[in-house]
Amino acid sequence: MVIDAHVHIAVNEGENPMSKPENVIRSMDKNGIDKIVCFTFRPGLDNQRRLAEVIEPYRDRMIPLAFVGPRDSDCAEQLTYCLDVLGFQGAKLHPYISNFVVADIKLLSPIFSILEERSSYAVIHCASEDFRNHPTMFERLGNCFPHVLIQMAHMGEVMSTKYAVDVASRVRNVYLDTSICSYNAVKRAVRGCSDKTFMGCDYPFYKFEMEIQKQRLVAEDLNVPNEIATIMGGNFERVFDIDESGCIQHKPFD
Repeated sequence: MVIDAHVHIAVNEGENPMSKPENVIRSMDKNGIDKIVCFTFRPGLDNQRRLAEVIEPYRDRMIPLAFVGPRDSDCAEQLTYCLDVLGFQGAKLHPYISNFVVADIKLLSPIFSILEERSSYAVIHCASEDFRNHPTMFERLGNCFPHVLIQMAHMGEVMSTKYAVDVASRVRNVYLDTSICSYNAVKRAVRGCSDKTFMGCDYPFYKFEMEIQKQRLVAEDLNVPNEIATIMGGNFERVFDIDESGCIQHKPFD
């Protein structure tokens, strides 16, 4: 199974039409993508309700996460509603958009306490050298909430990938995704922790075919076809139980 773990879905007028669900499905089919992890472009409960509505015909192929902002006074209530009523499978957080620091455990506790109790899943943006989300901050977060599978989206992008790979290698519940990362960054992840890396393309900012080609080039140049197969879906299948309706539950960490 080929799985892309980082895709945005358009739910409002004016958002990129490539990300309308029907267009995403068309591109998935063209590129042999079986399932995606998806979320809105921005937080807000109305956006999450619209996401649940627009992807309903595709729930067997789309695994939605709730995009929540930890500075919202009702962030815990928003997340609980998305999980229990809308059937979402975890949380998406973005330090830049929501203006928070990954190291602020107290601020994140209302969200992560819910995820911890449910042994759930979180995707957190981590790109470049932004002071809000350096990869080293994920170590403490992972250790404070050891039953949450934390996906470090973009794995530090270009300049900070080394730190991302180091953290994922040490912290059992921190994983990486390859979205918008360079070819060399993916090579570093393959060499350092290929078993803890998911393929992602950050669609529509990058396209599925671009990410797949990047993975194939790394596999060819490093002569590691098996490792790339795991990144393109095998790791996700190994870590999560996935049912036909798109519900997921990560397995206990070793």
